[in-house]
Amino acid sequence: MTNQEFKEELDRLLKPHGFKKKGNKWTAETEELEKVIYLQKSDYSNRYYLNYGYNFKDLDYKEVSMHIWNRLGSKKRKERKLIFDTLDLTNSMDKTVRNRNTEYFVNDLLLPVINSINTKTDIVKHLESRSHLNNVFLPVKKHLNLENAENTNYNTTYKQYGLRALCKGLCNFMKSAKSF
Repeated sequence: MTNQEFKEELDRLLKPHGFKKKGNKWTAETEELEKVIYLQKSDYSNRYYLNYGYNFKDLDYKEVSMHIWNRLGSKKRKERKLIFDTLDLTNSMDKTVRNRNTEYFVNDLLLPVINSINTKTDIVKHLESRSHLNNVFLPVKKHLNLENAENTNYNTTYKQYGLRALCKGLCNFMKSAKSF
């Protein structure tokens, strides 16, 4: 299956639900939100990631493509593998099987979630069910009055992740240096 055929299949599935395509992005609007589905191409192969999320119409924050974002996935191991394999266009999966899998992902996994959120209140309820808000941007937290919520110290979290990445990089460098 070509990249173009895959995008056309997604467009065929999303268009009846009010999504309009522009490039690798599909959008639909409610009174308060812009719903976004974005097909992200891997930099390393002919593989895709299906990201989805929301933008608030009353928040001027253009530094990110989605104010609230997620990536299509599953807690079920077999389903995760199926998503991974289906979105990897380099494998030899039959076109009919890939289309059937894509239809399942869109209709049974993606649309029920994205269509259940139509207002800021829905988003806040959704965010309150998360174990942390570390991946919610600080301006968005402020916009939703969530800046004092548990686990939202953005600077500390960023520094921790930055330090963790630095340590991991140094460890990998030291391991590779031993091989010389």
